[in-house]
Amino acid sequence: MSRNAFIISCHDCGLLQQITHMPEDGAAKCCRCDATLRKRQHIKPAKSIEYTLALVISALVLFIIANVYPIIQLQAEGREMATTLLSCVNYLLTHEMLLLGGLVFITSIGAPLIQLSGLLYILLPVHFKRIPPYAPQVYRSVKLITSWSMLEVLMLGILVSVVKLSALATVIPGIALWTFGLLIFFIAAILSNLDTEMLWEQMSPNAQTLRVQNIKSGDQLTNCHNCHLLCAVTERRGQYKSRCLRCGTKVHLRKHESLTRCSALLLAAIVMYIPANLLPVMVITSMGKTEGDTIMSGVIYLAAYGDWPLAIILFIASIFVPSLKLVILLMLLLTVHFKSQWRAKERTRLYRLTELIGRWSMVDIFVATLMAALIQIQGLMVIDVGFGALAFGSVVVLTMFAAMAFDPRLIWDNMEKVNE
Repeated sequence: MSRNAFIISCHDCGLLQQITHMPEDGAAKCCRCDATLRKRQHIKPAKSIEYTLALVISALVLFIIANVYPIIQLQAEGREMATTLLSCVNYLLTHEMLLLGGLVFITSIGAPLIQLSGLLYILLPVHFKRIPPYAPQVYRSVKLITSWSMLEVLMLGILVSVVKLSALATVIPGIALWTFGLLIFFIAAILSNLDTEMLWEQMSPNAQTLRVQNIKSGDQLTNCHNCHLLCAVTERRGQYKSRCLRCGTKVHLRKHESLTRCSALLLAAIVMYIPANLLPVMVITSMGKTEGDTIMSGVIYLAAYGDWPLAIILFIASIFVPSLKLVILLMLLLTVHFKSQWRAKERTRLYRLTELIGRWSMVDIFVATLMAALIQIQGLMVIDVGFGALAFGSVVVLTMFAAMAFDPRLIWDNMEKVNE
C-alpha cells in the first residue's frame, strides 16, 4: 500500500474502502452511499493552524461582546426595555422552567463557549509546537458539543421576534444582534477550514495507522467516531469493541442497542409532539385579557401582517421539519425491522437529512424566550412562556437523540446478505 493510500470504513454504510488519492481541495465520498469519508482543505498544513487560531480568537471576542450587550431594545409607553442572552436564560430559571432554561443556555451559550474555548486550548499550544494535556479528550468534547451549538437558529429566532415586537413597540437592534451575525460567519469559517486529520496528527504524532499485516484473524475494521483512525475491534462477549490507539475512545463496531434506544426516544417524541402543538408556547396578558399563542397561531400571525417570508420559514422550521423528522425516523425503523431492501442509498440520505434539519426546530423556543424576557409591563402587557414551549423543546431534544442513536449501517445489512 502506498504512503498516501489508506483504508477507511464508511460510518453510514460500513463499507471498507481504500483511498489512493485525495484532491488538493475537495472530499472523498463513499462509492456506495455518497457519504463524505474525508475532506482536505486548500490551506497548506503549515498555515492551517495559524489561520484557524486567528478565527477562534476573533470568534471568542465576538462571543463575549454578544453576551454582554443587549440584543434588542424596546421603547413603549415611555419605557425602555432591553435584554441580553443571559437575561433570557435567567427569566426561564426564575420562572421555574429549569429544563427549558438549561436547553436555551446549552444551545446558545454553553455549547459555543465550550466549542471555541476548547479549540483555543488545543490550537494555541499546537501553534507553538506543544501538545496540551488531555488534548484528545478536549477535542472529543468539542466535536460532541458542536451539534448542540445553535447560534444560526438563534439568529433566525431573533429576526422573527423583531418582526413580532415591531407591532407592539419601537424596536432598536442592539450591538449584540449585529455581533451574533458576525459570530455565525466566523464559526462557519472555523468549521469549514479546520483540517481535522492534520490536527489529530499534531496532537497524537506517535499514533500509527493500522496496517493490513497487523490485523488478527476474526478482527473487524472500523474507524473511530472521534478521530477517524482505522481500528481493529475484537469480539468480546458477543460485542465487537476496542479502544482507539490515537485518542483512547471506546470503539464499537455498531451502536449498542440502536433500534431499542431509537424506538424508545422516537415514541417519547411522538407523545410530546401532541401537547407541543396544542398547548400555547406563549401566554399573552394584555389589559386584563389572557390568550395563548400556539406554534400555528404564530405562523398565522406573521402571514396576516404580510410577513410571508418569515411565516413560511417559521412554518417549515417549527411544523414541517419536526413532522418530517418523526416520519423519516419511523420509516427507517420500520424498514430496518422488516428487513426491507428498498432504496438503501436514498434511505441513508434521509437519515443524514434528519441529522441536518433537526436543530432548526428550536426557532420557536428562542422566539418565546426573547419576547417573554422583554415584554413584562405590569398593568399593560405581560408575555410568559407557555408549557407548549417545554413540550416542543422536548420534541427537539428527543428527535436529535433518536437520530444519534440510529445506526444507518443497519440499512445495508440486508443488502449485504442478498449479495452474498
